[in-house]
Amino acid sequence: MRNPIAWPSLLLLAWALLLTMPSSAAAQTDMQAEAAPPRLVAALFRSNWCGPCKILEPRYERVISEYADAPLDRVRFDSSFGRRDALADRAREAGIASAYDAASGRTGFVLLIDRETQDVLARITARYSEDDIAGALDYALDIIEDREAFGL
Repeated sequence: MRNPIAWPSLLLLAWALLLTMPSSAAAQTDMQAEAAPPRLVAALFRSNWCGPCKILEPRYERVISEYADAPLDRVRFDSSFGRRDALADRAREAGIASAYDAASGRTGFVLLIDRETQDVLARITARYSEDDIAGALDYALDIIEDREAFGL
């Protein structure tokens, strides 16, 4: 014998499940955007023997710590001990291989790179003050935001 209450209950349950599922392409795009890494990459090129690195790094570290919630990835390429192949692999994993290849072997700077286009949006050197570093980061973040808003 069938329970006459079970059928309407199943319909209500199915309806509730449909309402809670992401129903639009926008919701699916939002979920994909959360999974994608940030488009902006801050790549530090350094080594232990680099004089300009000793000036730049403390400034950069103080400023970048204020950008912990910003949509950017930080990558550090330390060429102190060679390992060029491992560093090149790391650049490929970070999605910035062509920018890395163009700068490879040099140290004492930070590149702000658009991961999608490989454009270097800023090159931060030891000549930059903390305010200049923050300005470069803000500038690059604004460019990325504008590019994404225009679908570029």
